[in-house]
Amino acid sequence: MQIEKSILQKRAKKNVMKANFNKLQEIDRTKNPFKVPDNYFAQFNDEIMNQLPEKEFKVPETVTLWDKVKPWVYMAAMFVGLYVTINFLTKQNETVGTSENVAIETNYWSTVHISEEEFYQYLEDQLIEDGYFDYMYDQYYFN
Repeated sequence: MQIEKSILQKRAKKNVMKANFNKLQEIDRTKNPFKVPDNYFAQFNDEIMNQLPEKEFKVPETVTLWDKVKPWVYMAAMFVGLYVTINFLTKQNETVGTSENVAIETNYWSTVHISEEEFYQYLEDQLIEDGYFDYMYDQYYFN
């Protein structure tokens, strides 16, 4: 019974689909189904403009001379500050301090002349004294 009902329902659906398909075949494809009222676009622009709110006219603000020059003044001040800072940090002390130790230390490094070999020997001696090689050996093999 149920099988017969389902078969009948499927056939009914097929008949409805065929009827709908036949209706589509009956439509005249040479005519445009969409129509626009006469003079619709002639008045369209005016209607849209009437619906828009009125735009307020703002008087442009005048820019003062200081507002125009301000970024350039700030940039110049930044470069002056940078120049002063660099000169302060790299300035050589032309006047030696009152302490003789400072004068001796300043002059000591400017008058010492050692060869490259002596310099490397000094570094090697310092590394041995500080136990650097033992430390690196322990770090490498025991950790």
